[in-house]
Amino acid sequence: MFNPRELQKQLKQLKRMGVKIDQLQNVQRTVIELQDKQIVIENPEVIVMEFGTQKFFYVSGNAREEPLKSGEEKGTEATIKISDEDVQFVVEYLGISREDAQNLLNEAGGDIAKAIELGQARKTRSSK
Repeated sequence: MFNPRELQKQLKQLKRMGVKIDQLQNVQRTVIELQDKQIVIENPEVIVMEFGTQKFFYVSGNAREEPLKSGEEKGTEATIKISDEDVQFVVEYLGISREDAQNLLNEAGGDIAKAIELGQARKTRSSK
C-alpha cells in the first residue's frame, strides 16, 4: 500500500520539474491487446503525465486476462481488409502474381506503398 501524503509530495515535485499531470475522468475500460490475449481493466483510474512531447499513462485497477478468439489474433489476415483494386495495382506495378501481391499487402498491413517497397526490396535481393 502507498502513503497518500508521500504520493502528493512526489506529484508536486514532478509538477515543479515541468511534468503536467492530469487524471482522466469517467474511464470505463482499458484494454491492452497482445498478440494472443488481451488485458482488460474495468473502471480503471488513469493518470496522464506529460513531459515534453511524451505522454505516460498510469493505469490502475483490477485486471483480468482474456484469450483472443480464433481469427482475432493480431497479424492474421482476418484483421486486414484488402480490396481487389489494391491487389491489382501491386500486381501491375511490380509485375508479380496476385498471390504474391496479396501476401505483400498482408505483410504491409494493407499499406500499398509499403507493400511495393517490400516487393522491390525482395526483387533487388533475389537479383544479386
